[in-house]
Parts: sequence; structure tokens; C-alpha cells
Amino acid sequence: MKRAFFALSLIALVGCSTSTSDYEREAEKFLESADLAEEAGYNYSDADCETPTVTITGTQFTCSATDNDGDVWSFVAEITGDREVTIVSGQVEG
Repeated sequence: MKRAFFALSLIALVGCSTSTSDYEREAEKFLESADLAEEAGYNYSDADCETPTVTITGTQFTCSATDNDGDVWSFVAEITGDREVTIVSGQVEG
């Protein structure tokens, strides 16, 4: 049985002005990254995040991705600073 996954990994966003879609894209990119795969023990693909409504620190938004076993995971991402987002929790759906 797969257990819930919790990470405190930060990603830095590049650029001068950060938009809500920047946070969405960077969270998706991070979920599919080799760094997260090594930490989590799973490779994730087909990452899809909702666009946060604002860029204020503490704003949370949801994501989903499929692991290498074909299971779909739900994640919660949080804006943790200027140009930073953290994946704060994740678990297998269903």
C-alpha cells in the first residue's frame, strides 16, 4: 500500500515579475523532476496544477500527477515566498 507523501522541497521561480501561471507551471515542472523522484521514490508524469488565484505567500493550490505504477496522486502546493512554491502534501487518490 502506498503511503502519503510529504515534501518540503522548494523551487525558485525565475523572472522579474511572477504571475499566478508561473507558480502553476513551476509546480508541474517540479512534480515531474528527477529531484522529487529521488526523494519520493516515484517518478511522476502528467502533472497538472490549478492556477492559484493570487500570488500571496500562504496561498495553496492543488495538483495531480501519475506515478510510475499508474496511480494518480493529489498534491497541495503552497506559495511560500517571492518566487517560491513548496509541495506540502501528497497522497494517492481513491
